[in-house]
Amino acid sequence: MNQILSTTNTSNGKKNRGPAEISTVVKFFVISLIIFGIFMIGTGSYAIYKNMDEKNNIPTKPTITQEQKDEKTVVLKVTHDKAIAQIEYSWNDSEPETITGNGRKYIEQEITIPGGTNTLHVKATDVNGQEISTNQTYETEDIIKMEIQNGKVKVTAELENEISYMTYRWDEEEEQRQDINSTTLDYDIDIPMGEHTLTVVLVDVNNETTTKEQKIKGVTKPTISVTQDTENPNAVLISVTDANGIESVDVTVNGNSQTVQAEGKTEFNVKLEMPEGENNLEIIAHNVDGVDSDPYTVRAVR
Repeated sequence: MNQILSTTNTSNGKKNRGPAEISTVVKFFVISLIIFGIFMIGTGSYAIYKNMDEKNNIPTKPTITQEQKDEKTVVLKVTHDKAIAQIEYSWNDSEPETITGNGRKYIEQEITIPGGTNTLHVKATDVNGQEISTNQTYETEDIIKMEIQNGKVKVTAELENEISYMTYRWDEEEEQRQDINSTTLDYDIDIPMGEHTLTVVLVDVNNETTTKEQKIKGVTKPTISVTQDTENPNAVLISVTDANGIESVDVTVNGNSQTVQAEGKTEFNVKLEMPEGENNLEIIAHNVDGVDSDPYTVRAVR
């Protein structure tokens, strides 16, 4: 009788696994190890990257761009990947204007360019306190001109269109308005003492504006007085005063001139012996700001 041979070992009551089944188990184990290894490598790499990022990460800052739209306008743009807290901008050394971010990540603002050569200073700050600053200089036609004459600022301008009115202000004081109704401007403005910023705005019939800012130092003219010298009746005492300092004094007697240096003193006295007879005396004082006194003339008889 033929017998069928079995390949299954039943000794000890257990079945022996064949080569194919063992191979499957080994493959499963190897694949599991590979997956586990990949997971561990990935976790470790992320931890290393995160650790490096925490040590070396540099906080991002806003980006500022300035684009000149036309002769009178610059477009300020600020972008960021975080909320912008505020933007400050100013021309030259004037007080800055502030734009509140209100949670925005992009802010665009048109700014009028003053006449002449001016520098626009911009500083942008995000909600984390990170800030960045830029400066850019613009040159435009200097339509408005300011000159100091006789202790006042002479403002002159000429436009193609008729100027409806002008406004001016010192520093942040209230604006003063003056109707013009002409294509030309010639206007004098009193100067306060000390250094101040004068802002002048011209508005034409088309409601177009032209602006200029300029720092101006208010000065006074030296004051002169002449008295008889109490100690010497043949001499006169010339007294000159100026709050900012006297540079020199020109003294002319009967057409003969001499200059006496005052070395910046705020009070300066000159004793002058007068020739015998009738004398014509003229005195002009110069202060340290380059401002001259009005000529002081006197006729003296010795």
